[in-house]
Amino acid sequence: MALQDLNQLEMLEGVFGLVWVLIAIIVGLRIILKAVSLKRKELVTVGLTYIFACSAWWGVAFQFISYGFFDFKLDTLSYLFVANVFIPIGLFCWVYSFCDIMNPNLKKNFLIVITIICFCWEIFLMYFLFTNIEIVGVLEGVFDLKHAISSLFFIILAILTFLITGVIFSLKSMKIDDIEIKWKGRFLLIAWISFTIGAVFDAAITLNAITLIIVRIILISSAIEYYLGFFLPKSFTEKLKNKSESSK
Repeated sequence: MALQDLNQLEMLEGVFGLVWVLIAIIVGLRIILKAVSLKRKELVTVGLTYIFACSAWWGVAFQFISYGFFDFKLDTLSYLFVANVFIPIGLFCWVYSFCDIMNPNLKKNFLIVITIICFCWEIFLMYFLFTNIEIVGVLEGVFDLKHAISSLFFIILAILTFLITGVIFSLKSMKIDDIEIKWKGRFLLIAWISFTIGAVFDAAITLNAITLIIVRIILISSAIEYYLGFFLPKSFTEKLKNKSESSK
């Protein structure tokens, strides 16, 4: 079985990559289900955001399953496709939610700009994936994806957009005179900072066994924090309200 052919670092990369992707998708789906039950359409795209934001690691997850358990290795085209094509969709979903919740008038300018950028990037990706794939990136070994400069540029742009808008959204929530919303803002702030740190370190440094585990744990924690940024457990909310009332 190919699973036995993976070295220790590759095994950790595959296992933690799969766990991170599964948790992020579960968090996204839970947000979507709650949004539907509450009839809040702007939160549906909040859930979709995290599902597609973790798509940069889908290649790792799919490769681990296909190669580790079925002895079938994804080719470079398939790996690069799943690891790149859905990121712009996640960015669009987040900016849509950000604009809708913060200020619907932003849809007239900010959302339009992001939509144009994402659409142009998707066309760029599709063209070069099938004509000159090295313009997008190169797959070395089982999981080691080397992004080209063009891909890194968009990924950095997406991460900065997530971070800046996420921080703005969080800080505004923390200024509202409601203890529950304040805590949601705090969790969301920590979530986007955790995601940014994890994503940057994952792409920027050569990971060994220890740093890989740390980076993946940071990413996994960001998914949990992201969920709490929108839906706090009732028990936690009640404790906050009781504490707030007792302090008055």
